[in-house]
Amino acid sequence: MSLQNTSPISQGADSFKAPLRGALLLGADSGATLAERLRAVQNGAKVVNGAEPTAPAEADLRAPERLAIDYADGAELADKLAKALRALAADQPAMWKALRAQGIFHGCGPAPKVAFLYPGQGSQYVNMLQTLRTTEPIIAETFDEADRVMMALLGKPLSDFIFVDGSDSAAVAKAEESLGQTAITQPAVLTADLAITRLLAAYGIGPDMTMGHSLGEWGALIASGGIAFDDALQTVSARGHEAVDVVMEQGAMAAVLAPLEEIERTVKAVSGYLVIANINSYHQAVIGGQSGAVEQAIAMFQTAGYDAFPVPVSNAFHTAIVAPYSDALRETMKRVRLQSPRIPIVANVGGEFYPSGPDAVPQMIEVLAQQLASPVQFVKGLLTLYDAGARVFVEVGPKKALQGFAEDVLGSRGDVVSLFTNHPKFGDGMAFNQALCGLYAAGLGAGIPASSA
Repeated sequence: MSLQNTSPISQGADSFKAPLRGALLLGADSGATLAERLRAVQNGAKVVNGAEPTAPAEADLRAPERLAIDYADGAELADKLAKALRALAADQPAMWKALRAQGIFHGCGPAPKVAFLYPGQGSQYVNMLQTLRTTEPIIAETFDEADRVMMALLGKPLSDFIFVDGSDSAAVAKAEESLGQTAITQPAVLTADLAITRLLAAYGIGPDMTMGHSLGEWGALIASGGIAFDDALQTVSARGHEAVDVVMEQGAMAAVLAPLEEIERTVKAVSGYLVIANINSYHQAVIGGQSGAVEQAIAMFQTAGYDAFPVPVSNAFHTAIVAPYSDALRETMKRVRLQSPRIPIVANVGGEFYPSGPDAVPQMIEVLAQQLASPVQFVKGLLTLYDAGARVFVEVGPKKALQGFAEDVLGSRGDVVSLFTNHPKFGDGMAFNQALCGLYAAGLGAGIPASSA
């Protein structure tokens, strides 16, 4: 069973908080009974227009068989009910997996352990979480908190760099430029990560374990209880400012879409310093090193028919080129109030769990100091989480790169579900609500007890 209410960032379930839009959850003791319930709902599906979304029943959340459907109106619900009935009749796992992309989720058995995955720099976009910030006080309060912390460091509220009039192309372009600056990007993404974490907590959903990607490791550290939000904000902002003062060789990075074995082979064949800086999945990685070596590798990959393109960053992060910065970061870490994580967290360095216990802080400082100049072992980290029992992997933050990595590495295992909580293509409400339905189907969250119904 998931440790749904033990997260250090949990604010408690909000009296069985209602979903953001339509979310049907049905539970039963067998597939046949579930099909009967589906057909009963199907007969009245089109009358749900205008009905207020309601939290699921506790009995349905804990039932042996569960079905959850995200929908906007009665017509969409009726269409998805028909698809769910066909999937129940076919009883084919591949069919259920395909339906997840449409917001239709099937789950059975006890609730599994959940891993929260936190994205980092590169996931940001102008007006991220704007709709949720307007409608959900938890989201707004998190950005307000970040604004208070960052005001002294940035000269104006952090929100002013993120949220602009979307119809003003000049304002959007200026915001995009600002969000490309590391000292702004990092606290902005970290705030979005935590805002969604807190919203999930309002539904009674928290992580059993966490992992971040590069900057996202700080989001994971907050969720695990290893650092307070305000300290994390100041630290990641300082990372961006202090890096300017450290003299380093100039490097470059490039993303590559190719089998990991091919990426490894090509990197070894390049002349000059080059490493796989982000080992993201079996078919995607980021290489980094000397600029000439990166350019050479890009040409080799493209000649071989693979997609490879430069990543717009200021240096070759997660390589030895930025190692001089580790010393400055280590000193920064000594001024931060770290504590032993209360929830297990996997480090990018090595892809294993962080140290814990009374003597953990000095070791944590060393891990965090090494992180910026060490490869991101994301594939190893995903396998570590799986071996520790995680079966639901939730990307908590903007966009859905990490969900794709989890799907590539673990998706072939029939017991894994990977979800994302936000993406500009789908809109704030729909993306989050679909993830919520996926979690409901897994048996996670807070439901309304029969005595309160």
